[in-house]
Amino acid sequence: MADRISAKGTATSTPFPFEQTSTQRSRRDFIDTLDATIQPPVYETQPQFLPLRMNETLSLKPCTPAPGEILVFRFRSQWQRVSAHDSAQWLTQDETRRAALLPSPALRYRYISSRAVLRLAVARMLGCEPDAVDLRDDAKGRMFAQDATGDAILCADIAYAGVWIMLGISASHLGLGTSLPSYKMASDDEPSPPSRVSSQISPPSDSLLFSKQRARDNSLLSAAGHRSAIDHSALAPSEPAPALASASRGESWYVFDLPMPGQLCASVCSSTPLSTILAFGWSKRNDA
Repeated sequence: MADRISAKGTATSTPFPFEQTSTQRSRRDFIDTLDATIQPPVYETQPQFLPLRMNETLSLKPCTPAPGEILVFRFRSQWQRVSAHDSAQWLTQDETRRAALLPSPALRYRYISSRAVLRLAVARMLGCEPDAVDLRDDAKGRMFAQDATGDAILCADIAYAGVWIMLGISASHLGLGTSLPSYKMASDDEPSPPSRVSSQISPPSDSLLFSKQRARDNSLLSAAGHRSAIDHSALAPSEPAPALASASRGESWYVFDLPMPGQLCASVCSSTPLSTILAFGWSKRNDA
């Protein structure tokens, strides 16, 4: 998928990479009778990760992601390259009604922004107008995007992490997962180092490990399209599980941990081995 970004882009002809690392075990607390067990995803070699400015979304050229290529986007709902008027025009009547049912203006604005920017990115890739992009869910709740002709179909996903809206686009099934570790106040009975205040807020190390694994699990569940159990109870929270091939109903899954600020954790899961990740909104020169 060479030359997908115009001349001012920073990664016009570089292939997209893929990564995998060791995983840790955790027990999911939501399992119903319809759930099928998913084995742990594969963590292999690191994909090529290309950080780009969010504004470079506007420079995308018509293209179809190659196998193993994923485009991810990270931005705030206040991203000003999409106006409120355009966002309202691009949403369908069903989406507008769904947004109106959300309990707060912040949630409504976040929902509208996520759908509008997703349509903008897909429209650039399919060579059509944003209001011509059709977003649909399959029977498992996985999102697909296509133009009015239906000739090209892309897989997509939306996730939220703190103040960030995250999007993923690929030619194969993908899922985004996010998580934030729980925090606790340092106990007054526990001595603190002289350089620290006794009331300092800090996440336990096992909480960070569990949060990272939960983000991975969530990305896998989203990509697989159904709620399932991932039973890693044989390992301690800090003990890495060996990399192994995994399958869910005949499908293998590959997970990459996305770099995030602070203690936020995010992962992307794909049904094909990852080769390259174009990360819009991850550049240090980001102007979003």
